[in-house]
Amino acid sequence: MRKILLPALIIAAAVLIIARLFYLQILDDSYIKKSENNAIKIKYEYPERGYIYDRHGKLMVANQPSYDIMVTPKEMKDIDTLEMCRLLNITKGYFVDRVEKAKVYSPRLPSVFLPQLNKKEFAAFQEKIRRFKGFDIVKRSLRDYQVNVGANIFGYIQQVNDAIIKKQPYYKSGDLIGKQGVEEMYEEVLRGVKGVRYIQRDRFNREIGSFKDGIYDTIAVQGEDITLTIDAELQKYGEALMFEKRGGIVAIEPKTGEILALVTAPSYDPAILVGRERSKNYTAMYNDTIAMPLYDRGLLAEYPPGSPFKILTGLIGLQEEVVDENSTFICHHGFS
Repeated sequence: MRKILLPALIIAAAVLIIARLFYLQILDDSYIKKSENNAIKIKYEYPERGYIYDRHGKLMVANQPSYDIMVTPKEMKDIDTLEMCRLLNITKGYFVDRVEKAKVYSPRLPSVFLPQLNKKEFAAFQEKIRRFKGFDIVKRSLRDYQVNVGANIFGYIQQVNDAIIKKQPYYKSGDLIGKQGVEEMYEEVLRGVKGVRYIQRDRFNREIGSFKDGIYDTIAVQGEDITLTIDAELQKYGEALMFEKRGGIVAIEPKTGEILALVTAPSYDPAILVGRERSKNYTAMYNDTIAMPLYDRGLLAEYPPGSPFKILTGLIGLQEEVVDENSTFICHHGFS
């Protein structure tokens, strides 16, 4: 018995190892999806963000198409830098800086080179993209505001930074995320779910079709629409009342506590935080320490209640029957 025990253990261990290797190499290839193997290229399809409506069903925030140029440093080859800079109206310094940042992020993964091209810029680059190996175009959706009020309510969307990517693995370089207001609060509802395609490439780096006939591919799911309690017309009227003033207005439905209007002044048109001028416009408002348009006075500012609070104390007096509608009080222009 002892003579056959050791050989039996060795044979059993060998069988287990062979079986495991067979499973990993032949049967289970799902790990390939997560690798950075040159033979597999991952393409993301970005869904439209959910629409935002007011309490009466009026559309306030929709979407518009936008195009980002992505770069994969490892795939760059024989690039005519001057032609590309001229085509995209960028400087050579910008070109070098973006490529270096992309290399730091990942030489094998795509990252944003030039964001938010309009249709004309997209068409011009798309026509000659075959000359620029390592560059690709990704279609995304930017916000298209149907109203020019309510910026403090909506918030805005921006590209994710390295800190967000590390904290939330769902996001990749170039992805957009809601910041402040409704966009941030309902980010997971509005953003939808990205679709993923795994593309097989041959030894010449040419795309030859879907990996494993697309069994790992997923379809993008559009973000959900949301309806706010805000009344768009009342919000517009409130902001008109506060034109060239400073302060805030909060209109509430007493029966339900729903917010009908949330006004802060000075404010800004939410459309200026869309597109390639977003960063410049945001910086200008951030540095405006006098008007402070990014400061939501309706929510954050603290003001003494003053005379409007007399309404509340008067109602309490009527409810407690210590005064009636004919009661009068003499004011001596102060309290002592």
